[in-house]
Amino acid sequence: MERGTSISLALGSGGARGLAHIGVIQVLKEEGFTIGNIAGTSMGACVGGIYCAGKLDVFEDWITTINKRETFRLMDFTMSTQGMLKGQKVLGHLKQILGEIRIEDFEIPYTAIATDVHTKEEIWMRTGDLYTVIRASSSIPTLMMPSKLNERLLIDGGVLNPLPLEPLMPKTTDLVVAVNINANAENHVRHREVLLSSGLDKLQEQTEEETTAYTSRMVNTVKSWLNMSKSGESEVSDPVQESTLNYLGMLNKTYDFMQDRMCEQSIEIHKPDIVINIPRTVGTTLEFYRAKEMVEEGRNAAKKAVANWKLKQMVQ
Repeated sequence: MERGTSISLALGSGGARGLAHIGVIQVLKEEGFTIGNIAGTSMGACVGGIYCAGKLDVFEDWITTINKRETFRLMDFTMSTQGMLKGQKVLGHLKQILGEIRIEDFEIPYTAIATDVHTKEEIWMRTGDLYTVIRASSSIPTLMMPSKLNERLLIDGGVLNPLPLEPLMPKTTDLVVAVNINANAENHVRHREVLLSSGLDKLQEQTEEETTAYTSRMVNTVKSWLNMSKSGESEVSDPVQESTLNYLGMLNKTYDFMQDRMCEQSIEIHKPDIVINIPRTVGTTLEFYRAKEMVEEGRNAAKKAVANWKLKQMVQ
């Protein structure tokens, strides 16, 4: 590969898993690729936009240090029936850290994807305040309230396009690279499991007990939001509560299935030159406290994909 090979980069949606995009971008730069165009959905829009603003290192320094307690504190729960979270607290914190950012100032073409609730259209956002755009692109149904932007009511771009390759077409760079955060596991071994087996992970934050405790706390808060029980309860005992929570879980699971299939179809239709697969099993939507692990997952997946691409180039 010649140094400076230009690429267009499609960054998919996936909540906290999308932090793997940080590691992917790092490896692509290390390998000598020049990023000439970015399109992102949800967390892909967030990481991609922050990279275009030249602030990715600052963002990584912050996000990889937050723990479960800090993650929870950044969740601004609301009584709205449109979603559990307002989604403003974390963006306000980002603005304090990164400063004012407008897309028009980017040197790299950038597109963020959202979905218009009323017109049922896919919306491509290429101008405006980055934080407003990220908020619109990341409004996961049932989890985060929709975002109002220029008379439109917008929700997560992943509803219609979880892997935005279309904005990168026709190709204006040497290669198109797709980062699929909703890939199948295929015997994938999570990075933390590798570290545990080698004795390098001294923190061991992601134990089964800690995950259960964190999830229980989230469930209790959701129960309180639904006004079904006291927030201090530690278990779901009421059949009505349990069925309601299972219902919300089923909605999210269905949403996951839809994204899986749409990502596969997008890759099949547009045939990007390199596909970097991040298995869905590496983490859940709200596990932002595992950012360091997610970044490493992205690095590992990118190294593997680039190595495979180089091998194919040698064979051809």
